[in-house]
Amino acid sequence: MAVLLRSASALLVATLMATPAFAAKADREQPMQVGAERSQTSEKTGITVLTGDVHIDQGSLLIRADRGEFEQKEGEVSRVVLDGAPVHLEQDIDQQGRLKADAKRIEYLLAEQKVVMTGGVRIERPRGVLSGERVIYHLDTGEMEAGEPGGRVNMPIAPKPKTQKAAAATVTEAPKS
Repeated sequence: MAVLLRSASALLVATLMATPAFAAKADREQPMQVGAERSQTSEKTGITVLTGDVHIDQGSLLIRADRGEFEQKEGEVSRVVLDGAPVHLEQDIDQQGRLKADAKRIEYLLAEQKVVMTGGVRIERPRGVLSGERVIYHLDTGEMEAGEPGGRVNMPIAPKPKTQKAAAATVTEAPKS
């Protein structure tokens, strides 16, 4: 069992280090804690499955899922699928604040350098909230695609905050008659 958990931990470290856009740099230097009710690894297929209350913590990174599947090809992690009701991810973004994301499935496709979130996706970032049924995040460019045919994407956009001087002028101005 310890060998299986070490193998799963190695896969997770390799996977999460490949996601620099979500990561605070200091997180990558922290130890990773992985926990689940069960772990099963197949050397033949290169697949490790964690099930039951999956916890992954590293620095500011926090992931909670019901199930995690990690696929290795030629010694490299090629695909990670996290499933839950929902999968929950939180992490500090360097100099930008905290990112929080929920989805029924989060899939890391490392060869394609993208993360695909599906099923009730909600991403809270310091700049705002994005929700929809499908969001694709490109790890190499930092670009994000959202939506699918027949679906909707919702992004409330807050007005630019007023400066203190402008806010004070608005409050002290008397209405003109």
